[in-house]
Formats: sequence, structure tokens, C-alpha cells
Amino acid sequence: MSLGENILKLRKQKGLSQEELGDKIKVTRQTISNWELNETSPNPEQLKLLSKELKVSIDELLDNNIKSISNKSRKSFNILKLLIIVIITIFLIFVLLVVTKIIVKNIRNNGREIEESIECSIYDEEHSYSITYYELTGEPIASGGDSYFYDILDLDKYNDAHQIFNIINDYVKKNGGTCKMVNNNEMNDLISMEIKEGTLTKTGATVIIKGNVYYDIMTGESFWIEKYNNKNNSWEKLESICDNCAFNLIGYNINAQKPLVLEQNWERLYGNLSKGEYRLVKDAFMNSETPINEDDIFYIWVEFSID
Repeated sequence: MSLGENILKLRKQKGLSQEELGDKIKVTRQTISNWELNETSPNPEQLKLLSKELKVSIDELLDNNIKSISNKSRKSFNILKLLIIVIITIFLIFVLLVVTKIIVKNIRNNGREIEESIECSIYDEEHSYSITYYELTGEPIASGGDSYFYDILDLDKYNDAHQIFNIINDYVKKNGGTCKMVNNNEMNDLISMEIKEGTLTKTGATVIIKGNVYYDIMTGESFWIEKYNNKNNSWEKLESICDNCAFNLIGYNINAQKPLVLEQNWERLYGNLSKGEYRLVKDAFMNSETPINEDDIFYIWVEFSID
């Protein structure tokens, strides 16, 4: 109820006409009418006189008006609070997306985190050394185990997990001991593959495969291609369009001194590749005595883009 409606109701309860109420508070009948129609409002002095003549407090006269103002303020506050919540939510989503993008980019650039250990027997004692490292780069993230190898070989100066494992193995072998790898995983850095500059087309490429350690590694002519799915942040193997395709059963030995150059044509397998990010994947295995289980098959790959 508005102030004007309050004045009208209280005036009628007192049995006063507009003119009679106007006379009591020294205003005209038209002024009372304007107040009751909410066309104008009484000033503070007139409110005091109205309060006295109508036998109510000023608060009671203005009560509904105050509630109305209060309700409007409350609604405005609620809208403001909701707006702040929406802004904070949008900000948090943005931060989450940025962090996720960084994490995904880091995974794509460095690969998964791999944890491996080398366990060795030397001088009738057992020693082990563990490294957590990035799958594609070999960069150590953390290391542990007993301090035997760490102290003797100054392992802290090396920044490649595979190099560290091989240094430990070489030292143990030279001193009449043996080693084995535990929890071995794909190790792309034992053997690297790159596309020869200027040879990449939509139907094939020339790849150069190099061994990064002084052990013979064997690979063949077989391969497959995976395409990166940006929606799922994952590599997905392409489906072959050839039902009866086969590869030559030739095994090639690669080591640090003997890189391998192979023509890899995928037109029969996949046709022309469309625009996107791809990687060519080959399998390989150790072909000489190593600290790694010779029966394990590893996978090497090279990434490329088709524009």
C-alpha cells in the first residue's frame, strides 16, 4: 500500500473529509487529494501533522512505502549477487580451460610420465635406481633408489633417463655384474625417426631412423598412421582402405653409427591424407644384449602436419 493509499484509508477511518483533514494540517483540500492520488507527497513537517491528526506514527504512515523500497533494494541486491556469481563462474571456467590447454599441450609435447627402474647385481650386492621421466623426451622428473650408482656415476649431470639407464648398465657389465629393467614401457628415445626435409606429401614421405644408443635395434617396413583428434585430445589410428595390403618381411638393424632411410608410401593404405596433424608409427625391438628385455616391442613415431 502506498503512502497516498494509507492517508486515504486512515482519513476515512477517522470520518474526515479531505477538506476537514486539510484544515487541521493547514493545507487545501486539493493538496490532500493530490497526496491520496500519489501525485505529490507531504514534506517532513506535514508528515508530522498528519501523524498527529490521524493518530499514527510516521513509521506507520510510511510503513508500506519503506517495505516497497526495501523489497526493491533486496531484488537489486539479489540481481547483483547473481551477476557476481555468474562472472566468477565464467572466470573459473576460463582458468580451467587455460590450465587444461597447458596440461594437454605439455602431454602432447613431452608424452606421458613413465616410471622405470633398473635392478642390478654387482659384487654380490643388489642395487636399483628408478626414474620418472617424460615418455617422448626422456627428461627426468624425479629419481630415487639407493645412492650407490648416484654417487659413483654422478648421475645428476645427465638429462636423459635412457642415457642414465645405459650408463648404469655399462658400468655394471664392465665390472662383471648384470642388470634388468623393471616396468619397462615404450621408449621412443632409444631410437628416433624424422621426416627427410622436402619429402612430405599427402601420400608419403621419406623417413630417417637413427639409433640413439650403442645397441642394435631392429625395425621393418610395416607402419601405420594415426590422426590427432582435437576434441578427444587423443591419437586415433586411421582405417585402411586396402584389404589385402602386405609389407616386405625385411628387418633392418639400426644403431648410433648406422641410420636407416626408408620410403614410406601410404597411398594404398589410406589414400590422400586430409588436412590435420598425424604421426607415422613403427614397431621396433632390441637385437642385441641390453639391460632391456629383448622380447619387448617398442614403438617409434614421427609427427607431421598436412595443410
